[in-house]
Amino acid sequence: VGLAMPVPLVAHFRERPSGENQITSIDSDYGTLLDEEARQEVINQLRVPSGDLRRPMLGELRSSGGSDQPPMARAWKLSALDLNLPLAVTTASPESLEAKNLSGYQNLQKIRDEAAQFRRGYSDWRRGAARGARGEASFTAVHGLADAQAGSGLQGLSALEVQQQAPSQHSAPSPVSSRSRSRQSSRDLVGPAIAEDGTLLEVEMGVGTPTTNLSDTLSAAGDAADEAALGDEASGDWLRFAFNPFSEPAAPKRQALPLCAANLAAIGAAGSAASLPAQGSCEATAHIAHIGVGGFHRSHLAYVTDVLLTKQHAGEVKAAERWGIIGVGLMPWDKKMAEVLTKQDGLYSLLLRGNAAASARVIGSILEFVFVPADPEAALARLCSASVRIVSLTVTEKGYYRCTDGSLDRTAPLVKQDIDEWGGARGLAQPRTAFGLICTILQRRRSAGLGPLTVLSCDNMPMNGSVCRAVTLDFASAVDPDLAAWMERDVAFPNSMVDRITPATENEHRELLRSEYGIIDEWPVIAEPFLQWVIEDSFSAGRPSWELAMPNDVMLTADVEPYELMKLRLLNSSHSALSYAAMLCDHVFVDDALADPDVFAFLRAYMLEVVKTLGSVHGVDLAEYQRSLLERFSNAYIKDKLA
Repeated sequence: VGLAMPVPLVAHFRERPSGENQITSIDSDYGTLLDEEARQEVINQLRVPSGDLRRPMLGELRSSGGSDQPPMARAWKLSALDLNLPLAVTTASPESLEAKNLSGYQNLQKIRDEAAQFRRGYSDWRRGAARGARGEASFTAVHGLADAQAGSGLQGLSALEVQQQAPSQHSAPSPVSSRSRSRQSSRDLVGPAIAEDGTLLEVEMGVGTPTTNLSDTLSAAGDAADEAALGDEASGDWLRFAFNPFSEPAAPKRQALPLCAANLAAIGAAGSAASLPAQGSCEATAHIAHIGVGGFHRSHLAYVTDVLLTKQHAGEVKAAERWGIIGVGLMPWDKKMAEVLTKQDGLYSLLLRGNAAASARVIGSILEFVFVPADPEAALARLCSASVRIVSLTVTEKGYYRCTDGSLDRTAPLVKQDIDEWGGARGLAQPRTAFGLICTILQRRRSAGLGPLTVLSCDNMPMNGSVCRAVTLDFASAVDPDLAAWMERDVAFPNSMVDRITPATENEHRELLRSEYGIIDEWPVIAEPFLQWVIEDSFSAGRPSWELAMPNDVMLTADVEPYELMKLRLLNSSHSALSYAAMLCDHVFVDDALADPDVFAFLRAYMLEVVKTLGSVHGVDLAEYQRSLLERFSNAYIKDKLA
């Protein structure tokens, strides 16, 4: 061809007859990323002769089946439209392209340019929508705000001032769905409930304190164009819809209540759309002691265990044991989590927010929480009880204190202190490391004749179970060789892989939960709806039937490594790679970075190279997995930060 072209295109130009070159090469690059209808639309566009460069406008492109959404509109959102065209092609004249049988490239270039323009506009909208939905007082760039102020006599005021003055100047109510209207019509008392200050409240069903937000002001000020674009259901509630269109529509006016066991009935009766634990469902006969209770643990292990408890309680899953979780705080920074979960009776809220779904669920699987530094002996007595069959942990990679060769760093201060203070058959009086605590629990169980348990690492690192086993046995060898030999023979350390994007909890997530679901939760968890949890089926003392609770999301297998490599290389490394590039482009959030055509094209190219290093993964289509990653990274509703 004589032009610098992308390698996949060069290969197809060499292999195909000249009359099929452009169609075959483009078809190849789109691959399975476009559905058949959209792909055919693109190919038809590339058949337009170079002398007729007119391309139908978006509104003119309709599928043969009469779909309201043009196939090209769907196609613009996919990576195939972000092909990096060679400079020699993008700057060539129509005549020179036609002479080389490359006239279709001009249409492809126009499609790509329009796709880039679409992405930039959509990115601008999402930035504004998200900031407004989080309620920042400094946010003044809401689409149509200037017109709203001009038409309502509020010129020159900040967004916060508009919000504060809105009740006195406008009284247009937000529309209420039929479900919400039925809630509001009921005035039955469902109290008492406990308020934030600890006082008792009488709560009316579906009724609480009225709230006003900037979306009401925009609606009352006549921002009809935006409301029409969002649909009748979203009218008057623009900011909430923009933050997530699947949020509870037009939430009824109600009083938010602090999350605790005593308030569950009142929260449900007051009209919250959150899924709540059924009475009597949070009871267990076996326990998992989890070290390092944070957002990641609560978005997968605690969540799946809660789903299992709920289904067992409802009779949907038959299992002999009912498993609950004992949260374990070992480090000083765990004190805050201990205080919050103790105050909330172990309950917390999980917000799942994605491009196609949004929900809230109160999780009740954490039945107890022990903060080891506060009372080490009482904590150890509870953790060494016969009902504890699994010790799981998420302590991050640095919590394993490994040397560069993978062995335990016995010179690390906390490791050295645990080794020096080891007390024979009783182990440690006050463990300071995860494996110090694990070895103490196992030593006391062995002495009491209780037998082994399973140590399940859920940390995000390759072969986490094998790593945990190595450093724990290394520690045991340093303090008691007999204990180490018993552990090596009888204690299981299964590998596992968890795939769920779980950003850090922000204040706006707390406010979102309060305003939309009527729940005051001091430490909720926000995550994407997607979950993949793969566990090596190797347990010493039984395990929960997690795969029965969520068969599409949880897999028990003999070999975790292929799934782990897929996740680490395609998700984790791609996340890091796009972060390096996106931060240099001044992006803050992952979804904003994906709206940048250059970052998006870089990420697609990166994935296409990385996937070559992977073998086949049973039950997984790697092309579909890459597509799902792009969709997940583009999730604007969890606002995952680049750093």
